[in-house]
Amino acid sequence: MPRVPVGALALTAGCATGFAAVHIALERACGRHYECDASHPTLSMTLRHSDVRRTVVPLLLASAACLLMADCALWATCVSDPRSGGLVSTHAALLAGIASLPAMVLTIDKDPRGQAHLDAAVAWSALRMVQGALALPAVWLCTRGSAPFAVVNAGRSVLAVSLMSVGAKLCADAPSGDMDGELQFVAVRGVLAFHLSLLPEVAGTRLVLFGGGAGGRRSCASIEASTRYIPGWNKDAGGSYSVRDEDASG
Repeated sequence: MPRVPVGALALTAGCATGFAAVHIALERACGRHYECDASHPTLSMTLRHSDVRRTVVPLLLASAACLLMADCALWATCVSDPRSGGLVSTHAALLAGIASLPAMVLTIDKDPRGQAHLDAAVAWSALRMVQGALALPAVWLCTRGSAPFAVVNAGRSVLAVSLMSVGAKLCADAPSGDMDGELQFVAVRGVLAFHLSLLPEVAGTRLVLFGGGAGGRRSCASIEASTRYIPGWNKDAGGSYSVRDEDASG
């Protein structure tokens, strides 16, 4: 039975579209803002231009939607492990990820010059950083006992703390209009890189396809999540999370 790593595919697509949006905005930023020598433009400043919005907005929406799918996959992998499934932070991380999607929608829907856009952008940044930080305890427990993952998790923790410190500074500077645009672009890329580092755990959620379809038989598919699907991690936690969807084909 084929097992498709839907979570890993969603995370890869979300980070790829996010990096592409940031790259396009940054590439066009100084070409459209002549005050770059004095102050590097922020992402919001680049969204004031219609040509940039036409290209960047669809990418940002796709990135936010794919990241939410990856959040769900990470949650499913974590709850399949009895050590991490009972943590409050595991479920809180999923709620933060869910809340980040409407925040992104409001960010790109509102006028980049307005207060509503600023509030939504700050909310999205905070929610994505909080989501990553809340997911770390469960990720640690899911891969406990592996030396390579211990090193990776230590690096993730350092990156998470750094991003939250930078994010706090940016959020504090945003209302006064003193936000460092260059630092903002670096922070957004850092957030995407952090989420991409969770690819092994997100890959623990798979779409399992069953046969069938001919002669009126039923075709089935299910979502299965288990730590045994994490690349490089061969220990099964002794449990799995599964949601089955059955579709009569005749």
